[in-house]
Amino acid sequence: MRVETQDGGLLDLLLKPLATARSLVPLAPRPTPVAVGAVTTHETPKPWPFGDLVDPFDPRHLSPREMAGRSFDLYAAGALSFDEYSRLAFQAELHPAFAATIGALTGETAAPDRPRDFVAEWEERLTFERRYNPESARRVAQTERIAQILRRLGGASTNLVV
Repeated sequence: MRVETQDGGLLDLLLKPLATARSLVPLAPRPTPVAVGAVTTHETPKPWPFGDLVDPFDPRHLSPREMAGRSFDLYAAGALSFDEYSRLAFQAELHPAFAATIGALTGETAAPDRPRDFVAEWEERLTFERRYNPESARRVAQTERIAQILRRLGGASTNLVV
């Protein structure tokens, strides 16, 4: 069936085929990061590993809410597999029942906007996985890869601002 209209109005807009799957393509170019602060003579700033694909951020000072969003950026850039993205994006403190479940067991209240050191958290998880789940080589490898990426981002982003 073919529908033609003279004015190119709403009907044309509704019947026009959708654009190809480009929903993960950035719409505008990202600003170039600028190095700030003094750099010691023996230390050179590491370049941001993702160029324009991911905005620079420091995983050592990030809230769980921000990490949930940033993990998708890393997945879209191809740095994380879907399983790694799922593990990094899941932040228990964002769940509405946190106080009644995990919070009740640990005595903590949810603080999804309080910055954390995610590099340290994932290094602790890696130590735990190696000690208590050595038979799950896949899970240990995923945790190791996430910790490695966060370590790299933590070192690269310390001298960058947008």
